[in-house]
Amino acid sequence: MTRPIRATARLSGVVLGVAFAVVACGDSDTTSPETGIGINSIKPAANDPSFRSPFDATPDPKGENIYFTALTAEGVPAVYTGSANGGPVRILHEGAPLSSPFSIAISEDGKTLYVADGSAENGPEGEEDGAVFTLPVSGGAPSVLGGTGGKNPRGIEVHGDSVYFTGKFEGKAAVYKTGLAGGEPQALVSGEPLREPSGIAITKNGDVYFVDAYADNASGAAVLKVAGGKAEIVRDGFAVGHPAGLAAVSDDSALLLSGLDTQKLTDLVARIPLGQGEIKTFTDTIGEFSESAGLHRAKGADVFAWADSRAGETGTVYVLRK
Repeated sequence: MTRPIRATARLSGVVLGVAFAVVACGDSDTTSPETGIGINSIKPAANDPSFRSPFDATPDPKGENIYFTALTAEGVPAVYTGSANGGPVRILHEGAPLSSPFSIAISEDGKTLYVADGSAENGPEGEEDGAVFTLPVSGGAPSVLGGTGGKNPRGIEVHGDSVYFTGKFEGKAAVYKTGLAGGEPQALVSGEPLREPSGIAITKNGDVYFVDAYADNASGAAVLKVAGGKAEIVRDGFAVGHPAGLAAVSDDSALLLSGLDTQKLTDLVARIPLGQGEIKTFTDTIGEFSESAGLHRAKGADVFAWADSRAGETGTVYVLRK
């Protein structure tokens, strides 16, 4: 067995993760060659010369518009929006305080965006250990969500009146929960087996799931569940890009994981049943790409925004529909 190997490179103030190798998991039953994950269409929603390297994307609650993080053509980190049906995109903010805006989520009322930036400067000494930022969907300067500074946030999701995010503090990986207006985050779980937590998803009943690229005692990347202050491995043996995306389907019957084929090194979306059943994979259109990134579902529909950081040469945001 080999583990995923990554290298990071700083580009215009943004740390980019690049997958060079993936897990060989010949004895794992976590993938199935069968396709058919309940996704009936996939269409590009955003591919424009004004941006490149989209990291993560989220639809609005109705699935009508998308919001995503990327670099401008000049390499400046930014937040964009556009129609889920495609067409021109509009920039909501670019530049400082953003540095590595790897994940984005939206409030359930569709009014506020939450951006997890793992290396933004914060504090009087200019520490680059990140924060969660908020900004209105109409655009404007991002504001630090109180209490999240220094937590090196990675993946993020909003559920009800709470913000959930993965991150690290003083070298210890954790899953955090805080209020929509901020406050000292509660560590739902921290330490082992977490090592490199990323994408996070919350079911309707409040169960918290997340992806860890190198979880201890796991065969490759794993999907874990927070239960009783501990992190339990749900399924492992995956390969994922960066940032790794995870979303729950609307009836809570399964999770969708943005990942990579362990042999071909190409993109796929895996449907992971929350219960008995095989994992199924979707590769239509995306199977020709190799920079799988973030994934989020609309709050009120089975409409998913998924990004590949290099598809279409400069990167593309797709919309997947049931």
